[in-house]
Amino acid sequence: MKKILTYLILFLLGFFGYKGISIIYNKFFKNRKSNIEGNIKLNLKKEDKVLSALVYSAIGDFSHTDAIKAFKVEIRKLGVLNNWNLQFSNDPNLFNDKDLKNFDVIIWNNSTGNTLNKKQMNSFENYIENGGGYVGIHGAGDNSKDWKWYYNVLLKAKFTHHPNMKYQFQSGVLEKKCTSSFTNCQRLPAKWEREEEWYFFDESPQRNGSNIIYNLNEKSLLLGDINEDGAPISKMGKDHPIVWTNCVGKGKAFYSAMGHKGKYFLEPLHMDLIKSGILWASDKSTECN
Repeated sequence: MKKILTYLILFLLGFFGYKGISIIYNKFFKNRKSNIEGNIKLNLKKEDKVLSALVYSAIGDFSHTDAIKAFKVEIRKLGVLNNWNLQFSNDPNLFNDKDLKNFDVIIWNNSTGNTLNKKQMNSFENYIENGGGYVGIHGAGDNSKDWKWYYNVLLKAKFTHHPNMKYQFQSGVLEKKCTSSFTNCQRLPAKWEREEEWYFFDESPQRNGSNIIYNLNEKSLLLGDINEDGAPISKMGKDHPIVWTNCVGKGKAFYSAMGHKGKYFLEPLHMDLIKSGILWASDKSTECN
């Protein structure tokens, strides 16, 4: 009986001792690294030209948690298949003049709100205008950032509202507008019907010099009378870009307003479009036009 009691005490001490150590580790050490998920460096060959990208998913406002997780899974697959060097991090300290030079393109994966300070914003602006690449996905183009350069220069547009309060997610028809200068433009379908949480913007980026990849046909949507703020729905009409590119100094910017739900990244065509945007924005061998 004494032996059994002794073994039981030792077991409990060992279990709770291990558990206590685990709690301390998770609280004080593991969480410090939670923003930096590490690098993917698979199948790298010296003779291959490797694309280097930072995937930034920091949340400062609305959280597209499901979409962020799904995109990470799918972009990892693309990284392996295409021999890309990907780093996943939500650490804003990477936005400095030295570290940003390590990347051909920065992918803002539904990153919302004010996640960078003024100095970090300036470093990112310098990075883009001196030849860096940007890819923005859905929430990265919302109106939650206090950053004029980001909207006026990088995106050339700012989200204002959704088309219908009752039908937040609905099918819409996209019409291709891109030219051969965009990667894989010829392979993209001329018309593309899909479900999305569609974005309306303060004005069309095309008026500010953007090159449109896909335009949304508003006639394919059920438009409401008022938006989520109670104001009358402001239609964009025939000029309603959803995917476009910009030339920013020596740099390149690609933005797609699609990607609210995680399941949208399981669409092969959607991921193929994003892949094309990444290749286009990271390519320094051709001038932006």
